[in-house]
Amino acid sequence: MASITSLGVGSGLDLNTLLTKLSAAESKPLDLLKNKQAAYQAKVSAYGNVKSMLAAFQASAKKLADTATFSVTKASVGSTEILGAATASNATPGSYTVNVKSLAQAQSLVAAGQASQTRAIGTGTLVFDFGSVSGYDEDPASPTYGTYVNPAFSATADATKKVTIDSSNNTLQGIRDAINKAGIGVTASIANDGSNTPYRIVLTSDKTGAATTMRISASSPELQGLLGYDPEQANQPSGVRETVRGTNANLTINGMAVTSASNTVADAAQGVTLTLNKVGTTSLSVTRDLDNVKSAVQAFVSAFNNLHNMAGKLTAVDSTTKTGSVLTGDGVLRGIQTKLRNILNASAGSAAGGISNLAQIGLSFQKDGSLAIDDTKLSKALKDNVSGVTRLFVGEGKADGYAKQISTAIDDLNGDKGALKLATDGLDKSLKDLQKDYTKTQDNINANMERYRAQFAKLDLVVQRMNQTSSYLTQQFNAINNTNNNKN
Repeated sequence: MASITSLGVGSGLDLNTLLTKLSAAESKPLDLLKNKQAAYQAKVSAYGNVKSMLAAFQASAKKLADTATFSVTKASVGSTEILGAATASNATPGSYTVNVKSLAQAQSLVAAGQASQTRAIGTGTLVFDFGSVSGYDEDPASPTYGTYVNPAFSATADATKKVTIDSSNNTLQGIRDAINKAGIGVTASIANDGSNTPYRIVLTSDKTGAATTMRISASSPELQGLLGYDPEQANQPSGVRETVRGTNANLTINGMAVTSASNTVADAAQGVTLTLNKVGTTSLSVTRDLDNVKSAVQAFVSAFNNLHNMAGKLTAVDSTTKTGSVLTGDGVLRGIQTKLRNILNASAGSAAGGISNLAQIGLSFQKDGSLAIDDTKLSKALKDNVSGVTRLFVGEGKADGYAKQISTAIDDLNGDKGALKLATDGLDKSLKDLQKDYTKTQDNINANMERYRAQFAKLDLVVQRMNQTSSYLTQQFNAINNTNNNKN
């Protein structure tokens, strides 16, 4: 007799439906495990959010725990047309009068005019020496004002640069391009003055300062005749002339003379970088940047409130459904909040600083547990006693301020034995155990279902045989009855 290939075919019973119902009943323990897994995973995610908010709060605390935050300065000038100013971390408050007498300039030379930019001139080597030249008469009352008198050129050691001119680049354009490609600290261009010989090479030092003055010589008479320039000669046979003299910037700061090769002058006033724009006199004031400190305090308060608000959402209870949130009643989160509030409610800093609690600088807890800032009070505390505010957050000696205490507390919470770390590790272990239980339960269910399927297959076969026997006997009885009826 053939075997059963589909449950219920032999017996006519709805065994597949029955098997499906048995499978659903057997799988109920899996649903319970899934619910537990979802609950634990939700807690892990919630603790992850708490950890993220704690990290943000700690970052704001670390900024306030750094004395550099309270020593940041800012510069302001009377006339930004004359100069700009920026401060570094080592700048100290002070007031200055700055007199910019002259700006630093880059030397510029203009060669004699040429009729063509593309005519071949000559080949050889151009030699550029850089240095400083003396003898320039800067006295307006002198008859030689604005000229060099017995100039003397002093070359800077190891500053000589060379440019090779060959048959591939021996035109005016080629010489220009060769100088620019050589990267010798000089930019070459071609100007058109509109004359019969309009094309002139213009050479400009890339850097400002008196020490970047050029002396140019060449290995061939053609190139020497084009660009030769000796600062010590009153007349240049090549016709090259200086149109802008390379000079240093000269200024005074509170009467102290300062010279700079650049118009960017660093540390003439400690920690201050000046950008010279124009000749003239202006004021410079370096003050402590209290706005920077205020921003750091505001960031600290915002970070605490973000943590507080998130904790409220994670522990909230729906007043309508009376259902809690993922961390409602959670002792770990409650302990974290209590620990941080206790730190901020206690005294900190130094009594000698005159400020020992947050309320004195305008920070106070509200009824809902959040922190609020009285901006007027904070501004006054920073203006009148910034050192006291510094000690309040940073601390003094062995006594840590609020910021250092908060940062240390968060390190402890996330440490190997910290409440947050232990809680997260516990949940991770529970999830692993649940996964093992889930796998084991699933294996048992699979085994049971295979057993049921085998039993149903046997039942189907037995019922099929019984049905076949019943059908056979019915046929026999019908045949006997028919025979008896015929005899009668």
